[in-house]
Amino acid sequence: MDILIVDDNAFIVEMIKNILDAGDYNIHACNNVDDALAEVDAREFDLVITDIIMPVKSGVELIREMKRRGVPTPILAITGGVENAIEDYVNYADLYADETMSKPFRHREFIAVVERLGNRHAH
Repeated sequence: MDILIVDDNAFIVEMIKNILDAGDYNIHACNNVDDALAEVDAREFDLVITDIIMPVKSGVELIREMKRRGVPTPILAITGGVENAIEDYVNYADLYADETMSKPFRHREFIAVVERLGNRHAH
């Protein structure tokens, strides 16, 4: 399964890679929306995992642009928690993403969501 992780925090990218390390995943990572869009234009992924809150352009902007371009890849939006300040972003992401999860997430739950979304696209 080919997965693109989009997060400006290198620690989070490594954490996700470690969670998925046991599975049969081909992981690519970008730390900003523009690089991520270049990746999805260049190749097909089974799943995109994107942070919602990032500098310059948000994960919501990535999701909206992917949808505008007709990219059929399932999207898992992740966020650092649902504080009031970002609750609107989370609700907004829910409109576009296939699923939204708050960090920190339980490893088993995260893997289950990754498998469900990624396999849905792969078949």
